[in-house]
Amino acid sequence: MRDSTARLAQDTADLVRQEVRTIQEEARSAGKRFGAGGVLLAGAGTCGLLALWAAHETLLLAAESVLPRRAASAVLAGAYASGAAALALAARSSMRAAAEAAADALDKETGALESQKGPAAAPAGQEPSRGSD
Repeated sequence: MRDSTARLAQDTADLVRQEVRTIQEEARSAGKRFGAGGVLLAGAGTCGLLALWAAHETLLLAAESVLPRRAASAVLAGAYASGAAALALAARSSMRAAAEAAADALDKETGALESQKGPAAAPAGQEPSRGSD
């Protein structure tokens, strides 16, 4: 009996070690794939930044054909600032709408759960809701 118990304990320990090694190998493999994807994404970001820089230089040269260099730079900076402000306002509106929708959904779900539980299931220290206050 003692031998079979010891053998079972040893087999279980070996199985656990084998599973841990398998999980470690899978994690390493996934990490390598993720790392390669991260490098590719960084390269894409760098290329995108270079493309924006080239576009900026092209716009600056075109504006310099009509305006002095400082004025052309100021016009482009103002255009970029206006675009950034417009995008920031649009993002803020979108995020507020999403937050309100999430809050409404949470309130709706909370109300549905409270109606299923009934007034006897109020949390400790709170009175059951009585409908309208």
